[in-house]
Amino acid sequence: MLVALNSYNIQEVVTEYAKSTQKYVMVVDNSKWFTLDASKQATIKTYYEDVIPTDELVEIYREKYIFYTFDTQVTAVDKANDWFPQNTDLTDQDYFIDVYVVTPAGSIPYTNYIPSKE
Repeated sequence: MLVALNSYNIQEVVTEYAKSTQKYVMVVDNSKWFTLDASKQATIKTYYEDVIPTDELVEIYREKYIFYTFDTQVTAVDKANDWFPQNTDLTDQDYFIDVYVVTPAGSIPYTNYIPSKE
């Protein structure tokens, strides 16, 4: 029998990191992209080329999760807002990349996912 010893999820690890460094962490969850076929992946990557700098785009599409740290909440939220549209702004949800900002206190002041009102 396998017993979980001190296991942590991504949110807990990011929160602890933000707290210990006193930084604001932008979490980019691009795991959905890895489930799409190559044609759709290429189309989505092209969509983001005009918005995200090339070096960062390479990083974002290399891993399922990527993390950026910032000194201020404003800078972290602005970058998240500049690079990643909200899910409600996209007609094809395959283009949606889930992004949120974690503060040193562990709160999430920004997410680009807006739940439907239905």
